[in-house]
Amino acid sequence: MSTEFYISYVCIHSTLFYKEQEANSSYRAIATDVGISKTSVQRALEIFEEIGGFRDRSRSGRPKKLNERNVRMLKPLAKDDDNRSSARELMVKLNESLDKPICRRTIINYLQKCGYEYKIKIEKPFLNKENRKARLQWCLEHSNWTVDEWKKVLFSDESTFYVIKRKSETKIWRTKDEQWKEGCMAVAATGGGGRVGFWSVITWQGTGCFRVYSENTNSDVYCDIWITIWFQHYSYMAWKTTLCSNTIVLKWPAKSPDLNPIEHLWSIIDNKLKSRRMCSVKDLTDGLSAEWLSITQELCEQLVFSMPQRIQKCIAVNGKCIDY
Repeated sequence: MSTEFYISYVCIHSTLFYKEQEANSSYRAIATDVGISKTSVQRALEIFEEIGGFRDRSRSGRPKKLNERNVRMLKPLAKDDDNRSSARELMVKLNESLDKPICRRTIINYLQKCGYEYKIKIEKPFLNKENRKARLQWCLEHSNWTVDEWKKVLFSDESTFYVIKRKSETKIWRTKDEQWKEGCMAVAATGGGGRVGFWSVITWQGTGCFRVYSENTNSDVYCDIWITIWFQHYSYMAWKTTLCSNTIVLKWPAKSPDLNPIEHLWSIIDNKLKSRRMCSVKDLTDGLSAEWLSITQELCEQLVFSMPQRIQKCIAVNGKCIDY
């Protein structure tokens, strides 16, 4: 039986025994009547007199291994953007200032209580001072563009996909709101096992034509992509007239995939490819084509619709990476 029920049982029967005898009885007599030991009767009645009820005494619980001062020391170590440490590294650093060493599991428990999560670093390109300045300037120049103006833009981009993705993930401890901090992101890495390049476009109306290629991208490859795609539908003169008369090339800041809405589709496709069995470049090419054609117009509309918000966020952080 529970302690609370046990105390209640002893106290109630002891009280009834008192009334029946109409006089004080010894602990031994009560124990005999109730059917338990004299020590149990004594302890139960002492608790009843102390707290005035049939419940356990309040307990202090297991002593904490880290006091408030220790926790205050732990937080700056975990939030060091220049060197986000693992739980084991944090344990070593913190134990240097503790009289009684703690284990790695204790560090993990306290980090979780403080709102930290063990997450993979998000990959973003490295931005130097000039990159951030160019991004900020570009966003300021287009800060007054409306969604209707962005609907007229054709967004193009390329990405590289691998048959086998190398394990390049780095896990760190961070809070939910630190996901896009510079110290919580990693420089993008490459993969192996065979690869292909994938180039395509999207607009407000949906996805456009695409090209899969195996060679490294250079000016000749780009020319071949454009000529092949456009000459399928236009004569040379019609293509030249359209390109020169009605098309404005929108300058784009370097290292700014987070400002390009089509970039969001690469991660979607990459995640879908993980569920496919791919053993060759042909399998990868077929998978890319199928997944690209499955992208809906509604998704493209949502991505283009986000352009004004992307620009405002980039301005707010002075050209640094944004959460897209």
